[in-house]
Amino acid sequence: MLTREDMKTDQKPYEIDQQLYQRFPVTNQAFAIVSTRDMGEPSYLGFLEKMHQNLGIRMERGDTGFSREENARDLGANALNLILGSYGFPNHQFLQWKSLIVPEPLTKNPVKSSPQELTAMVKKTAKLYGADLTGIASLDQKWIYSKDMEKPFILTDEGEPEEKEDGFYIPKTMNRAIVMAFLMDESKISQSPELEASVTTSFGYSRMGITAVSLAEYIRALGYRAIPCMNDTALSIPLAVDAGLGQLGRHGLLITPEYGSNVRLAKVLTDMPITVDQPVDFGVTEFCENCYLCADDCPSAAISSKEQTLDCKQVTGNSGVKKWYIEGEKCLTFWQLNGASCANCIAVCPFTYGFESMQCFECKGCAERDRGCILQNNTQYKVKNGYLHQSRWAERGEVLSPRRGGF
Repeated sequence: MLTREDMKTDQKPYEIDQQLYQRFPVTNQAFAIVSTRDMGEPSYLGFLEKMHQNLGIRMERGDTGFSREENARDLGANALNLILGSYGFPNHQFLQWKSLIVPEPLTKNPVKSSPQELTAMVKKTAKLYGADLTGIASLDQKWIYSKDMEKPFILTDEGEPEEKEDGFYIPKTMNRAIVMAFLMDESKISQSPELEASVTTSFGYSRMGITAVSLAEYIRALGYRAIPCMNDTALSIPLAVDAGLGQLGRHGLLITPEYGSNVRLAKVLTDMPITVDQPVDFGVTEFCENCYLCADDCPSAAISSKEQTLDCKQVTGNSGVKKWYIEGEKCLTFWQLNGASCANCIAVCPFTYGFESMQCFECKGCAERDRGCILQNNTQYKVKNGYLHQSRWAERGEVLSPRRGGF
């Protein structure tokens, strides 16, 4: 039976062309590109205006899946996200780089415990605060954004993490990333691209904000520095790969052994001397090479059905990492026309629900390893460890939500 220990690998989880790769600016994200184009000035969330206009049209028209009640449910689910961090902007709202409530004497006197003890404490507390999976990575500087919408991220040899007029300063001593995954409701995701899928996405963001802010304050109260992050400051997916949470799929999202890609990601950067986790390899790349479900079901044709490449042709991608590149502007433009976000790629990914017999007819080739079908192995792992219930083998299973202490 495949275990997490079996999945660990000493191999680099990705191929990088160091000559080609450059740190990525937030201004090249699809959100920024489309928003700036629509608003006529630099903007990050401006794309929402057109999306909300079309949502209003669909509500008035009475389109299935776009009722006023469903919209109200989405707004409520998104409330704490918007209060705490608005999807993530550095040193903004409650995502402050300095303590919110911890008395200064505590922030100046680090707890004297071993790295192993501190690691166990952090993971236990992250789970208590609402994280469904937690991994720790060395903070690779490649994954820190080169700049936000206006200011660069500047790495320093010493000092405090802080925002100044000319940039966001991060000392190199902040060399750990605690990466957390938050399970979404797969029954709602399966209704994508209707509003119910957006509800669980919004709720995931609210949970992200609560947990990242709370964990950062916990770390500060132990005497260490912490930067809470949602989508901001550094790239979440490569950090999650480094932290051993999963692998990158064809659809450009993280695929975890436990929940597939049906997760949202947040992280806390810190100087706490905690131990890092190894990357994992449970066959995602080989499987995605033979499976095209996400590409076939993408309403915007934004997902590549070609081979992996180091060279990205779109400004919203970042050349230098060998992977399947997503056409972000196409994806986000569909969100706008649809009136709600889309998660079709998550809904159809076989790793979301596990092995079903009909999937054998969908694969373009059989993705196997020494122990047999990659997806079947992963499904057995989920069932064995309580992440999935199957009444009968090879039929769609029921995703089992974890018991959690947080929101």
